[in-house]
Amino acid sequence: SVQITAFSLNGIAILTALKKMLHNKIKIFEHNKSMHLIFPLIDKNLDEDQKILSISIFDCFRFIMRIFTNPQKISKAIFFGGLFAYDLIANFELLSNVVRKQKCPDLCFYLAETLLVWDHQKKTCVIQNSLFSDNINEKNRIQKRSVEITNKLKRKLSGILNYNINIPVRKNDLLTSNMTDDEYLSIIKKLQILIQKGDIFQVVPSRKFFLPCYHALSAYQELKKSNPSPYMFFMQDEIFTLFGASPESSLKYNNKTRQIELYPIAGTRPRGKTKNGSIDYDLDSRIELEMRTNQKELAEHLMLVDLARNDLARICEPGSRYVAELLKVDKYSHVMHLVSRVIGTLKSHLDALHAYSSCMNMGTLTGAPKVRAMQLISEYEKETRGSYGGAIGYFTDAGDLDTCITIRSAYIEQNIATIQAGAGIVLQSIAKEEIQESFNKAQAVINAIKTAHFMQ
Repeated sequence: SVQITAFSLNGIAILTALKKMLHNKIKIFEHNKSMHLIFPLIDKNLDEDQKILSISIFDCFRFIMRIFTNPQKISKAIFFGGLFAYDLIANFELLSNVVRKQKCPDLCFYLAETLLVWDHQKKTCVIQNSLFSDNINEKNRIQKRSVEITNKLKRKLSGILNYNINIPVRKNDLLTSNMTDDEYLSIIKKLQILIQKGDIFQVVPSRKFFLPCYHALSAYQELKKSNPSPYMFFMQDEIFTLFGASPESSLKYNNKTRQIELYPIAGTRPRGKTKNGSIDYDLDSRIELEMRTNQKELAEHLMLVDLARNDLARICEPGSRYVAELLKVDKYSHVMHLVSRVIGTLKSHLDALHAYSSCMNMGTLTGAPKVRAMQLISEYEKETRGSYGGAIGYFTDAGDLDTCITIRSAYIEQNIATIQAGAGIVLQSIAKEEIQESFNKAQAVINAIKTAHFMQ
């Protein structure tokens, strides 16, 4: 089921138009400014092609994009930004029941009424408004708001990092976890037995770290400075705040070229550093060489490249898949990764949302074979992952989609940050090293929160 809420008369106009467009198999319940839609259950025994084309919650977005035209082809005129949670997959595949300890929804997107589009290279900002209502008062309200935003943008920004001055920081505000090292070690060893038996080839168990976080924006600012990454994101919802610095694209699609791209990352090492925390370039190079030549890391990475190729095979034109980059190294503040890039051409009868529903969740956060690995993750982790391992990003009425995997991130609910990290397990994995790897991956976000709250 999906709940769609309007925050203005402009939004109510969308709900009114959407109601007339919905398929008769979708049940509609209305309350105040919200519409609750119940979709028919997807037959999880269907083959992949039938499952992709079944009526699903993704059709909400398609209906809205069909209702409103964009004759001038203004870029991002209809812009959806938000989160696909990891647990969205349970709507499409048979997984074990898990405990939901947080309120993170499986899907949370906003249709932007006013959009600020920053060009960091040109150092420009465009304010773009989308009017869906024919109410003249709404048009005037949005125009007035644009003037107010323009005036605010002209002012010098100050004080973001000073909001935490009066935050109560206690000595017992220490990092905790949902499982001890020994418990995590036990899960890894049990999964390795299943790998040995041939049940799976690889799996990515994770654990959660918890830390107080009273001002997420300050922590995000620290993370931007200390760990700049290809995908920086900050999302504020009524229920939660989510921020992060993800190195890994989830799924990227360009509708003009119909090119779809996956960017598997597998293989992680800590950066080589001196005692004072600066980069020791000689040590860093030796660590990189060891990772590039480590047979376990190469086997794990190539397995996930093959999984990415298989994911694209279901949705791409035959013969269009290829590996554009193989076994590169990307470096960040605390870790370095082995990365590859796999590309294909999407079949003509599919769109970006079909592609995402077919590929979720990415193999680097699940394992292989993917569905069996996700079933085991549910069985052993026993609780929802929420935002972790899902994807955050945007898609537009032009058909483009750009998302990153939600990793190196903090999910904040009631002033408690959850930082989740995992490790890719294969038969050759040394369990104790994987425990440290999970902590290394979480370290940049943990340090950013501590720095923002003077906990160092």
